[in-house]
Amino acid sequence: MKMFSKLVGQPEVKSQLSFYAQAEKAGSIIPPIMLNGSKGLGKTEFAKHFAVGMGKKLVEINCGSIRNAGQFLEQVFMPAIAGQEVSVLLDECHALPKDLVDIFLTVFNVEGAKSKTVNFGESGFATFDFTKQNFLFATTELDKIFAPLKDRMTIVDFQPYTPQDLKYIIKNKKDWIGYDPTVLNEIASSVRGNARSAVKRVLEISSYCNIKKIDFVDKSAWAGLKKILGIRPFGLSNIEVQILKTLSSHGPSSLQMLSAVTGMSRSALQRDAENGLLKDGFMTIEGKRMITPKGRKLLKELV
Repeated sequence: MKMFSKLVGQPEVKSQLSFYAQAEKAGSIIPPIMLNGSKGLGKTEFAKHFAVGMGKKLVEINCGSIRNAGQFLEQVFMPAIAGQEVSVLLDECHALPKDLVDIFLTVFNVEGAKSKTVNFGESGFATFDFTKQNFLFATTELDKIFAPLKDRMTIVDFQPYTPQDLKYIIKNKKDWIGYDPTVLNEIASSVRGNARSAVKRVLEISSYCNIKKIDFVDKSAWAGLKKILGIRPFGLSNIEVQILKTLSSHGPSSLQMLSAVTGMSRSALQRDAENGLLKDGFMTIEGKRMITPKGRKLLKELV
């Protein structure tokens, strides 16, 4: 797993991707791989190290920018991928246009074939050479991927980072900053298992230290930064606090009621605001939304 030696955590991801890199060196082709996980878990960073470790250039494509299959094949595939030793990352692949999904169903139905040629337009054709190119897909919404396409993928799941992983990231991102151990634990809990948020938090801390001309973050310094930036315990957002207050004052509530109180759509509440509260044990859903004893205790601490 040397190619990932500079990356923290995700041991299963490292093991799986390293296996496919070794298999390619031994003469096998790499299957299309789906990197699945919530935002900020390092999918793009792992894709970069995977490509570099195999001696390939990474071609990174945001699928939201692809209008149709013709545009992808003519403007992206032919000039940047065809015939070249590259690793291709199709990020946010749940946004792939349907006609390109249809082509990928053909392309990745390889069953061991080392290449696949598809026709497009009136006389164009594109050859996917799996001895030179490998394809990584990344998504935060696996449920939105067309099932037959998903079946052609090898799915690699990313997990939230452990507190120890987060503390390591925080301590080593700016190694000139020292931390009180208690403060370091609280900082790690404020980023809620998210490596990208941990890096952003360190940059905020670095700026604060530069302003105050300090190189050690004790309880007083951390309290000052929390006050300036409005950092709450466990990194709670305004919407999450509003949800907990609503559940505390109104009792068990429907999704529709929370939508009315917060002004957020039902889908946005389910996809974003509720996930963190459920994961951290501050609320439950048993027919209706309810605050837990842990959530009530947290509200008292906030007051």
